[in-house]
Formats: sequence, C-alpha cells, structure tokens
Amino acid sequence: MDRMEFRLLGSIDAGVGGRRLDLGPRKRRFVLAALLLDLNRPVPVERLIDAVWEGAPPASARVTVQGHVYRLRRALFGARVETTPSGYVLLADPDEVDALRFRGLIAAAQGADDVEGAELLEEALGLWRGPAFGGPGGGQALELAAIELEEARLAAVEELARRLLRLGRPERAIAPLRAVVAAEPHRERLVSLLMTAFSRVGRQAEALELYDRTRRSLADELGVDPGPELRDTFAALLSPQP
Repeated sequence: MDRMEFRLLGSIDAGVGGRRLDLGPRKRRFVLAALLLDLNRPVPVERLIDAVWEGAPPASARVTVQGHVYRLRRALFGARVETTPSGYVLLADPDEVDALRFRGLIAAAQGADDVEGAELLEEALGLWRGPAFGGPGGGQALELAAIELEEARLAAVEELARRLLRLGRPERAIAPLRAVVAAEPHRERLVSLLMTAFSRVGRQAEALELYDRTRRSLADELGVDPGPELRDTFAALLSPQP
C-alpha cells in the first residue's frame, strides 16, 4: 500500500497515494486527531469524548465515538485502528503525521548549525496549511493541543528569523515574520525581529512605520508601552550606522 499521510496542521485530513480519503463529518475528524496526537498509544474513550464535544457531552457520546471509530477503520482500510482494553490505538509511522513531523524537525534543528537549522525550520513551517485542526471547534483536549502547536509554530518562526539574520539573509526572514506579526501584532519579540529584517534590506521606513503602528496598538488595546527589546530595536534604527 502507498504511504499514508495524516494532516493536522490545517484542516484534519488524510490521504494515500495522492488521493484524499473521505473521513466524514468534523466530529469524526476530531476523533482521528485525538488518536493521532497519542499515536501508537491507547487512547481511552473518555479522552476521545473530551476531544469531540465542547462542554457537557450528550448521553450518547460513548456510542457515537464508537461509531466514528468504526467508520474511521473503514476509511483507513481497516488495519490502522485497533481496540485495546483501555480504548483505541491508531498505528502509524510518526513521519506520516504532519504535526509529529513538525515537532521532529524542530527538535533536529536545535542541534544543528545555522545553515542546516534554518533549512529544517523552513521545512517544518512549510507543513502548515492553516490553523491547527482547521480552527476553533472540538473539545478542551484539542483546544489545548492547538494552543501548544501554535506556540511551537511562533517559536519556530522566531528561531528561523534569528538564524537567517545571523546568516546575513534578512530577506528570507521577512515573509514568515510578516505573516505571524499580522496575526499576532502584540508579539513584541517578533515585531522587533521584523523591524531588524526590514532595516537590513534597506526598508528603514517600513521598520519605523511598523514600530509606530505597534506602539499605538499596544497603547490603545492593552494600555501599555513597548517593552525594552522593542524600544532598543527602535533606538538602534535611529542611531547613525558606522
């Protein structure tokens, strides 16, 4: 059989041999996501229920989850999901799951030099197609997992930018930084890195405009001034270059 691919960094999908599998409704996809997050380990039915329903689940939740698992088995050609005394386990190679591959690439980058590390981080960030699990929805277990993945993504963008700046490649840092700053305008460390990248490619006016926009947004929405790192970056932009 061709290699299976499971995707969580965006909509919850699965495919094999370039063909997208029909996984059914979103709640069934939430069950799949919960199984994939604990890949190759038994997942109790109660945890699957917690991944599917926000708030109090219906009285039929256990039976509904069992039905979703049965249909996932059929969608995944039978052999992937097994019943255990404590619940269900989905069997797969971690490299078949984009979220696990993402974390593996991030870990590999930590021990690599800047050139290889930047390449690994760019590969990891390239796995993202949208918000984890397709955006808001599902129960608390998936909500917390989505937050953790998003924080890991932001940390990866920051680390990639720092490496690219050290390598003298600020132009490659701009696109990923702009994307996250647009979504997270109060992440001052990322704003500071984007200002630095703009400055190093000669786009001083954009760097200063970004600082002013961020300063005003922090004041209007949070009632605070820029922190020391952002202020220091701004001051460096105004200092005469040697």
